[in-house]
Amino acid sequence: MPTTIATTAAPAGPELRVIGAGLGRTGTSSMKEALEILGFGPCHHMSELTGKVGRCWEFVAAYHGKPTDWREMMAGWVSTVDTPTTDFVPELMAAYPDAKVILTVRDNSTVWWKSYTDTIMSVMTLWNGVLIYPFPAVFAMWSVGRNAESSKRRQYGVVGPACYEAHNARIKAIVPKEKLLVFNVKEGWEPLCNFLVVEVPNVPFPRKNETKELQKGYLIMRTVAAAVWMLGLGLVALIVQQVAQRGGNRDLDLRKPLHEL
Repeated sequence: MPTTIATTAAPAGPELRVIGAGLGRTGTSSMKEALEILGFGPCHHMSELTGKVGRCWEFVAAYHGKPTDWREMMAGWVSTVDTPTTDFVPELMAAYPDAKVILTVRDNSTVWWKSYTDTIMSVMTLWNGVLIYPFPAVFAMWSVGRNAESSKRRQYGVVGPACYEAHNARIKAIVPKEKLLVFNVKEGWEPLCNFLVVEVPNVPFPRKNETKELQKGYLIMRTVAAAVWMLGLGLVALIVQQVAQRGGNRDLDLRKPLHEL
Protein backbone atom coordinates (compact mmCIF):
# COMPACT_ATOMS: atom_id res chain seq x y z
CA MET A 1 0.00 0.00 0.00
CA PRO A 2 1.17 3.57 -0.60
CA THR A 3 2.83 5.15 2.38
CA THR A 4 2.99 8.70 3.60
CA ILE A 5 5.48 10.19 6.05
CA ALA A 6 5.48 13.06 8.47
CA THR A 7 5.97 16.24 6.51
CA THR A 8 8.21 19.17 7.11
CA ALA A 9 7.14 22.78 6.67
CA ALA A 10 5.53 23.33 3.28
CA PRO A 11 7.77 24.98 0.70
CA ALA A 12 6.95 28.62 0.02
CA GLY A 13 4.52 29.17 -2.83
CA PRO A 14 1.06 27.96 -3.86
CA GLU A 15 -0.56 25.20 -1.85
CA LEU A 16 -2.82 22.39 -2.99
CA ARG A 17 -6.46 23.49 -2.61
CA VAL A 18 -8.33 20.98 -4.78
CA ILE A 19 -7.77 17.23 -4.97
CA GLY A 20 -9.22 15.50 -8.01
CA ALA A 21 -10.35 12.00 -7.05
CA GLY A 22 -11.95 10.83 -10.30
CA LEU A 23 -10.37 8.06 -12.34
CA GLY A 24 -8.80 8.79 -15.69
CA ARG A 25 -11.35 9.05 -18.54
CA THR A 26 -13.91 10.85 -16.35
CA GLY A 27 -13.40 14.25 -17.96
CA THR A 28 -10.14 14.97 -16.17
CA SER A 29 -8.67 16.96 -19.08
CA SER A 30 -11.74 19.20 -19.15
CA MET A 31 -11.54 19.45 -15.38
CA LYS A 32 -7.90 20.50 -15.48
CA GLU A 33 -8.68 23.34 -17.87
CA ALA A 34 -11.77 24.38 -15.89
CA LEU A 35 -9.85 24.57 -12.61
CA GLU A 36 -7.13 26.65 -14.22
CA ILE A 37 -9.71 29.04 -15.68
CA LEU A 38 -11.16 29.45 -12.17
CA GLY A 39 -7.75 30.33 -10.71
CA PHE A 40 -6.86 26.93 -9.25
CA GLY A 41 -3.81 26.46 -11.43
CA PRO A 42 -1.40 25.05 -12.05
CA CYS A 43 -3.34 21.79 -12.06
CA HIS A 44 -1.44 18.50 -12.00
CA HIS A 45 -2.50 15.90 -14.60
CA MET A 46 -0.86 12.85 -16.14
CA SER A 47 0.05 15.01 -19.13
CA GLU A 48 2.28 17.08 -16.84
CA LEU A 49 4.62 14.09 -16.53
CA THR A 50 5.58 14.24 -20.21
CA GLY A 51 9.36 14.41 -20.43
CA LYS A 52 9.76 14.41 -16.62
CA VAL A 53 11.50 11.06 -16.19
CA GLY A 54 12.62 11.63 -12.60
CA ARG A 55 9.16 12.68 -11.44
CA CYS A 56 7.63 9.63 -13.14
CA TRP A 57 9.91 7.32 -11.18
CA GLU A 58 9.08 9.17 -7.95
CA PHE A 59 5.44 8.28 -8.48
CA VAL A 60 6.36 4.69 -9.35
CA ALA A 61 8.27 4.50 -6.04
CA ALA A 62 5.21 5.84 -4.22
CA TYR A 63 3.08 3.12 -5.84
CA HIS A 64 5.57 0.59 -4.47
CA GLY A 65 5.09 1.94 -0.96
CA LYS A 66 8.13 4.16 -0.62
CA PRO A 67 7.53 6.75 2.15
CA THR A 68 6.63 9.97 0.37
CA ASP A 69 6.51 13.55 1.58
CA TRP A 70 3.42 14.60 -0.34
CA ARG A 71 3.79 18.28 0.50
CA GLU A 72 7.20 18.22 -1.10
CA MET A 73 5.95 16.11 -4.02
CA MET A 74 3.07 18.48 -4.77
CA ALA A 75 4.82 21.75 -3.97
CA GLY A 76 3.78 24.47 -6.41
CA TRP A 77 0.54 22.79 -7.53
CA VAL A 78 -2.82 24.32 -6.60
CA SER A 79 -5.03 21.49 -7.84
CA THR A 80 -4.67 17.97 -9.16
CA VAL A 81 -6.68 15.57 -11.31
CA ASP A 82 -6.18 12.26 -13.12
CA THR A 83 -3.55 9.55 -12.71
CA PRO A 84 -1.35 9.23 -10.74
CA THR A 85 -2.58 11.50 -7.93
CA THR A 86 -6.11 10.08 -7.98
CA ASP A 87 -4.62 6.88 -6.52
CA PHE A 88 -3.26 8.79 -3.50
CA VAL A 89 -6.31 10.70 -2.31
CA PRO A 90 -6.04 9.65 1.37
CA GLU A 91 -2.37 10.64 1.43
CA LEU A 92 -3.08 14.01 -0.17
CA MET A 93 -5.96 14.66 2.23
CA ALA A 94 -3.64 13.98 5.16
CA ALA A 95 -1.01 16.33 3.75
CA TYR A 96 -3.56 19.03 2.83
CA PRO A 97 -6.44 18.79 5.34
CA ASP A 98 -8.04 22.02 4.12
CA ALA A 99 -8.22 20.94 0.47
CA LYS A 100 -11.56 20.18 -1.16
CA VAL A 101 -12.09 16.97 -3.14
CA ILE A 102 -13.81 16.64 -6.52
CA LEU A 103 -14.85 13.20 -7.72
CA THR A 104 -15.37 13.41 -11.48
CA VAL A 105 -17.71 10.73 -12.83
CA ARG A 106 -19.15 9.48 -16.12
CA ASP A 107 -22.82 8.67 -16.78
CA ASN A 108 -22.23 5.08 -15.65
CA SER A 109 -19.53 2.42 -15.35
CA THR A 110 -20.20 1.03 -18.85
CA VAL A 111 -19.53 4.41 -20.48
CA TRP A 112 -16.35 4.82 -18.43
CA TRP A 113 -15.09 1.32 -19.23
CA LYS A 114 -15.53 1.76 -22.98
CA SER A 115 -13.58 5.03 -22.87
CA TYR A 116 -10.88 3.43 -20.72
CA THR A 117 -10.43 0.34 -22.91
CA ASP A 118 -10.43 2.44 -26.09
CA THR A 119 -7.50 4.51 -24.84
CA ILE A 120 -5.51 3.87 -21.67
CA MET A 121 -5.84 0.11 -21.38
CA SER A 122 -4.82 -0.42 -25.00
CA VAL A 123 -1.25 0.76 -24.26
CA MET A 124 -0.78 -0.78 -20.80
CA THR A 125 0.19 -4.22 -22.10
CA LEU A 126 3.63 -5.66 -21.40
CA TRP A 127 4.22 -5.84 -25.16
CA ASN A 128 3.87 -2.08 -25.40
CA GLY A 129 6.27 -1.71 -22.49
CA VAL A 130 8.89 -3.74 -24.35
CA LEU A 131 8.22 -1.82 -27.53
CA ILE A 132 8.80 1.62 -25.96
CA TYR A 133 11.65 0.58 -23.64
CA PRO A 134 14.30 2.34 -25.81
CA PHE A 135 12.56 5.66 -25.13
CA PRO A 136 13.23 6.57 -21.45
CA ALA A 137 10.66 9.39 -21.16
CA VAL A 138 7.87 7.38 -22.81
CA PHE A 139 8.76 4.23 -20.86
CA ALA A 140 8.72 6.17 -17.58
CA MET A 141 5.20 7.46 -18.27
CA TRP A 142 4.09 3.98 -19.32
CA SER A 143 5.48 2.66 -16.02
CA VAL A 144 3.36 5.16 -14.08
CA GLY A 145 0.26 4.00 -15.96
CA ARG A 146 1.15 0.34 -15.52
CA ASN A 147 1.60 0.82 -11.77
CA ALA A 148 -1.68 2.73 -11.58
CA GLU A 149 -3.40 -0.29 -13.12
CA SER A 150 -1.67 -2.66 -10.70
CA SER A 151 -2.70 -0.42 -7.81
CA LYS A 152 -6.35 -0.69 -8.83
CA ARG A 153 -6.10 -4.47 -9.01
CA ARG A 154 -4.64 -4.56 -5.48
CA GLN A 155 -7.20 -2.10 -4.14
CA TYR A 156 -10.34 -3.35 -5.88
CA GLY A 157 -9.44 -6.83 -7.13
CA VAL A 158 -10.14 -6.02 -10.77
CA VAL A 159 -9.71 -3.40 -13.48
CA GLY A 160 -13.12 -3.18 -15.12
CA PRO A 161 -16.53 -1.56 -14.68
CA ALA A 162 -16.65 -2.84 -11.09
CA CYS A 163 -13.37 -1.00 -10.38
CA TYR A 164 -15.04 2.29 -11.33
CA GLU A 165 -17.93 1.65 -8.94
CA ALA A 166 -15.64 0.51 -6.13
CA HIS A 167 -13.34 3.50 -6.50
CA ASN A 168 -16.18 5.99 -6.40
CA ALA A 169 -17.73 4.29 -3.38
CA ARG A 170 -14.38 4.37 -1.58
CA ILE A 171 -13.90 8.09 -2.22
CA LYS A 172 -17.42 8.86 -0.98
CA ALA A 173 -16.71 6.84 2.17
CA ILE A 174 -13.42 8.51 3.10
CA VAL A 175 -14.12 12.14 2.20
CA PRO A 176 -16.38 14.21 4.51
CA LYS A 177 -19.55 15.19 2.64
CA GLU A 178 -18.97 18.91 3.14
CA LYS A 179 -15.60 18.64 1.40
CA LEU A 180 -16.71 16.46 -1.52
CA LEU A 181 -18.26 17.33 -4.88
CA VAL A 182 -19.38 14.47 -7.13
CA PHE A 183 -19.26 16.09 -10.53
CA ASN A 184 -19.99 15.18 -14.14
CA VAL A 185 -18.43 17.70 -16.51
CA LYS A 186 -21.74 17.75 -18.42
CA GLU A 187 -23.14 19.77 -15.49
CA GLY A 188 -21.07 22.79 -16.47
CA TRP A 189 -19.87 25.70 -14.35
CA GLU A 190 -22.59 26.25 -11.75
CA PRO A 191 -22.17 23.30 -9.36
CA LEU A 192 -18.38 23.51 -9.63
CA CYS A 193 -18.27 27.25 -8.94
CA ASN A 194 -20.74 26.96 -6.07
CA PHE A 195 -18.58 24.29 -4.47
CA LEU A 196 -15.37 26.30 -4.86
CA VAL A 197 -17.11 29.55 -3.92
CA VAL A 198 -16.06 31.44 -7.04
CA GLU A 199 -17.96 33.35 -9.69
CA VAL A 200 -19.09 31.64 -12.87
CA PRO A 201 -16.72 32.77 -15.66
CA ASN A 202 -18.02 34.30 -18.86
CA VAL A 203 -16.57 31.54 -21.04
CA PRO A 204 -17.93 28.14 -22.12
CA PHE A 205 -17.08 25.16 -19.92
CA PRO A 206 -14.14 23.25 -21.46
CA ARG A 207 -15.18 20.21 -23.47
CA LYS A 208 -12.19 17.98 -24.14
CA ASN A 209 -13.00 14.89 -26.18
CA GLU A 210 -9.52 13.47 -26.58
CA THR A 211 -10.22 9.81 -27.39
CA LYS A 212 -9.34 10.08 -31.09
CA GLU A 213 -6.37 12.31 -30.32
CA LEU A 214 -5.02 9.80 -27.79
CA GLN A 215 -5.56 6.89 -30.14
CA LYS A 216 -3.69 8.72 -32.89
CA GLY A 217 -0.83 9.52 -30.52
CA TYR A 218 -0.60 5.92 -29.31
CA LEU A 219 -0.51 4.67 -32.92
CA ILE A 220 2.33 7.05 -33.81
CA MET A 221 4.24 6.02 -30.67
CA ARG A 222 3.94 2.31 -31.44
CA THR A 223 4.84 2.81 -35.10
CA VAL A 224 7.99 4.79 -34.29
CA ALA A 225 9.00 2.36 -31.55
CA ALA A 226 8.54 -0.64 -33.86
CA ALA A 227 10.60 1.08 -36.55
CA VAL A 228 13.45 1.70 -34.09
CA TRP A 229 13.42 -1.94 -32.99
CA MET A 230 13.41 -3.13 -36.62
CA LEU A 231 16.27 -0.82 -37.47
CA GLY A 232 18.28 -2.00 -34.48
CA LEU A 233 17.64 -5.68 -35.20
CA GLY A 234 18.45 -5.10 -38.85
CA LEU A 235 21.81 -3.58 -37.97
CA VAL A 236 22.63 -6.51 -35.67
CA ALA A 237 21.66 -8.97 -38.40
CA LEU A 238 23.84 -7.13 -40.92
CA ILE A 239 26.87 -7.21 -38.61
CA VAL A 240 26.36 -10.92 -37.89
CA GLN A 241 26.08 -11.59 -41.62
CA GLN A 242 29.30 -9.71 -42.36
CA VAL A 243 31.11 -11.59 -39.61
CA ALA A 244 29.83 -14.91 -40.92
CA GLN A 245 30.84 -14.07 -44.48
CA ARG A 246 34.39 -13.36 -43.37
CA GLY A 247 34.51 -16.66 -41.58
CA GLY A 248 34.80 -15.10 -38.17
CA ASN A 249 37.95 -13.22 -39.17
CA ARG A 250 39.53 -12.03 -35.92
CA ASP A 251 40.94 -9.00 -37.69
CA LEU A 252 37.46 -7.68 -38.52
CA ASP A 253 37.31 -4.07 -37.34
CA LEU A 254 33.76 -3.38 -36.19
CA ARG A 255 34.67 0.27 -35.67
CA LYS A 256 34.57 0.80 -39.43
CA PRO A 257 31.40 2.15 -41.01
CA LEU A 258 29.10 -0.65 -42.13
CA HIS A 259 29.55 0.22 -45.81
CA GLU A 260 33.31 -0.45 -45.45
CA LEU A 261 32.89 -3.94 -44.01
